[in-house]
Amino acid sequence: VPRRSGPVSRPASQKSSSRNPIVATLTGVALAAILLLSFKAGPPAVLALVAVAVTVAAAELFNSLRLGGYRPATLLGLLGVPAIIVAAYFRGPAAILVGLVIFVVASMVWYLAGFTRRSPLANLSVTVFAFAWTGVLAAFAGLLVDPRIFPNRHGIAFMLGAVIAAVGYDIGGYAIGSRFGRHRLVPSVSPNKTWEGLIGGCAIAIAASAAVTSRIHPWHLSTAVWLGLIVAVVAPCGDLVESMIKRDLGVKDMGTLLPGHGGVFDRIDALLFVLPAAYYFVRLAHIG
Repeated sequence: VPRRSGPVSRPASQKSSSRNPIVATLTGVALAAILLLSFKAGPPAVLALVAVAVTVAAAELFNSLRLGGYRPATLLGLLGVPAIIVAAYFRGPAAILVGLVIFVVASMVWYLAGFTRRSPLANLSVTVFAFAWTGVLAAFAGLLVDPRIFPNRHGIAFMLGAVIAAVGYDIGGYAIGSRFGRHRLVPSVSPNKTWEGLIGGCAIAIAASAAVTSRIHPWHLSTAVWLGLIVAVVAPCGDLVESMIKRDLGVKDMGTLLPGHGGVFDRIDALLFVLPAAYYFVRLAHIG
């Protein structure tokens, strides 16, 4: 049976209160520059960036699962995550379901073949869970930037709108929560997250969407505000789910690759929930 982490002196979901704001800001600026350059280059560049970033995030998640005492099929995961993202871009929505089915079957065969014999049910479960959390949710980025679904670079605009709102939530939640946070949101999941931070993050997500996204064609003020409202609902869920899993595994951050920010997963946890919501919103609203 996988080892359960015992009590830790510093909760796993707690953001580091001692992180250097200058280092964090410089890292954020560098990430923003890379992101904007990929958007300017076009859909293939965005697809490549998403595939690489999410695969790194998946590696961090699989490593954290191993630290928590599980033995996931990491190799399968690191092959499957970029594959399903790319498949969604080239083959459309049906590729996500097909990719999930193939991965579930392949994972079952992996444990049946005895590559990992200990606790096959638990380890199979966390393997599929990690793949779905990273690869399946991120595959909607492939759909968003698919020029066949959204021609005339509209998909780039939709993806950029989702990123702007998600980043706004993240920045607003941290800035306002660290400065004015007094009332804990869900102490059992994340002792450092507060209602003030939640409200601030949601407000900034809506404001950023209204002020910035609304100026990007084919967004309009009304649709940009609706996007901000949707992000204000789903982004906190993504953030809290990661905090819940990190606390259960007994880790503070999923990784250490990004100075001042933790790991890649720690930066895209909310965005993973935003991507499917943004895709279905723009499809149902017939934007553009």
